[in-house]
Amino acid sequence: MSASVTTEVKFFQLPPDTIETLWPMLERRLDAVIKRLNGRVSAGDMFKAISTGRQQCWTAWEGTECLAAVVTRITVHPTGRKALEALVASGDHRDKWQYLAVDTLTDFMRAEGCTLFEIHARPGWERVLAPKGFKRTNIVLELEVPANG
Repeated sequence: MSASVTTEVKFFQLPPDTIETLWPMLERRLDAVIKRLNGRVSAGDMFKAISTGRQQCWTAWEGTECLAAVVTRITVHPTGRKALEALVASGDHRDKWQYLAVDTLTDFMRAEGCTLFEIHARPGWERVLAPKGFKRTNIVLELEVPANG
């Protein structure tokens, strides 16, 4: 009889001073989602923002395997309302970490004085996050207009 070993999944913020060492792995993990941002941000921009502490990088680990990376930032809206924005998320085995990530990020945002949690996501996340109380409030429509030239 073989024994099955279950490894606990952990989700935590990476300290900014570890980003340079972990960036090759993180960049591979985030590459596809950065491409979907349609030129809004580059991998270099994201690296700089995370490594300087302007944005936060969170990861989900199962043992020594990185399952996911999530990048957030704290924003203060013109009204003064403070929000945590989840800008990008990319991972495998989402069912192992998605709710742990939401719970951990909710604790973080409360500790930072945020009263709103905003997630920029693909449509499928709406269904996944509905059990946690998230609701769609907006959609983004894009039109690429070539530069005159």
